[in-house]
Amino acid sequence: MLKHFTPRRILILVAVTAVAIAVPVGAYAYFSTTGTGSGTAAVGSATAIQLSSAAGDVTGTLYPGGSDATVVVHVLNAGSGSQYVGDITGVVADNGLCLGSWFVVDHVLVAAEVAKGVSTTASTKVRMTNTATNQNICQGKTMAITWSASAAS
Repeated sequence: MLKHFTPRRILILVAVTAVAIAVPVGAYAYFSTTGTGSGTAAVGSATAIQLSSAAGDVTGTLYPGGSDATVVVHVLNAGSGSQYVGDITGVVADNGLCLGSWFVVDHVLVAAEVAKGVSTTASTKVRMTNTATNQNICQGKTMAITWSASAAS
């Protein structure tokens, strides 16, 4: 069977194969070019982180010059995207004549990204200072803490 493949026949076979491949490829013609364009993408805005704590989130009782109480702060990102929370600070509000300035709340360094729709917690300490004045007006009071979060890192 190999003796039927003479150099002339091989050359003809190669030529026929080349034409068979070239005809379909050659049937496609196109231009090449370059171009430019523009588009837009909308960027959302930050949504305030929601901070809260409740009476059940406090461990300990406050007395003038007494031990610290532990407070759990709930952090909720109700926004549409991840948001970074740096520090959380708390300020105790006055309750009648019981002064918020008689209390100190330690800041909380969260320093973390909170994903959208996620709630997490952080804990801190609060104490009642001994001001060397009569603080009887505070007995039995519930003191409200106003929380603030910053994004500073």
